[in-house]
Parts: sequence; C-alpha cells; structure tokens
Amino acid sequence: METKEILNKKVGNTEQPRSTVSPAKVKIASVVIKEKNKDGVAMKTPLLQFFVKHPEKEELIVLSKVKFIDGDKAIAQGFWVQTDEDGNFYKGSAIDRVLTVLGCKTIEETYGKEIDTVTESKDSPYLCLKAY
Repeated sequence: METKEILNKKVGNTEQPRSTVSPAKVKIASVVIKEKNKDGVAMKTPLLQFFVKHPEKEELIVLSKVKFIDGDKAIAQGFWVQTDEDGNFYKGSAIDRVLTVLGCKTIEETYGKEIDTVTESKDSPYLCLKAY
C-alpha cells in the first residue's frame, strides 16, 4: 500500500478483534515485581505480575489481578505488594488468596503450579487468576 493511499483511508464500521484468550488452567512460570510505571517513574507500591503459560498461546501471558469472593460479591484485585509490621504479606490480601488456593507459603513456591483463570468482569474480558 502506498503512502498516499494510506493517508486517504477513512475509518470503517468494523471493530478490530480483541486478542483475548479463554479462561483456562494456566501454569505459573515466573513472577516479576514491577516497581516502575510505563513512564519509568518509581511506583509508590510495587505490583506483582505472574507470567503464566496459557494453553492457547505460545508465549507467556502476564496476569496482575486475582478474582475472589468476598461475602456475596466477586472482586478483582491487583497484586499490590503491601506488607505488615513484620514484613509479611497482609492476611486476606490478593497475594494471600492465591498462595492459599495453591497451598503455598511463598511466591517462589508457586512456580510450576497450575491455577484456573477467569474473566475479570462482563465489561472486561481480561483474565485474572481465580481464587475461589
């Protein structure tokens, strides 16, 4: 396609398909702690990111939220690294919920474990780790 042709293109009526994957059981490959935002600025609270192998993808995908049941509500929450006065993750935190479901005591113990995923909500097709 020539430059002139591209410059004269209009927007059509067809939306671009989303490249999402279906909820499935995934295998945790690694975990990264994100300490800077996309602009390279240090984040006040670091974010844990799980790199997982999904059966529909060749490459690893990144998940940074968990969905769990709290009372009668399903909640999706990010893996913010917040610790108590003893330096441990807070009980009931997003990280605690995943560790509990996997039967692990530390993040490192999650490597190689399998866990289900679920969509975040009807409005957000992105996957979260499932902790219920």
